Amino acid sequence: MDGNYASVGMVFFLFAIFCAYWAQATNRSPWLWFFCGWLFAPITGIVLLVKNSRDRRL
Repeated sequence: MDGNYASVGMVFFLFAIFCAYWAQATNRSPWLWFFCGWLFAPITGIVLLVKNSRDRRL
């Protein structure tokens, strides 16, 4: 069971890195999005998708 927690933690950390990279590519604060992505992984992903779609419309 302990290995499962390490896997979930690693996935959240990797998702946080992805959020930071995406935020940096779209001129947003990478550190803010890194920590948001790490703490609130699914919600942060959805927020980034919505923000990116709004930027593309403009």
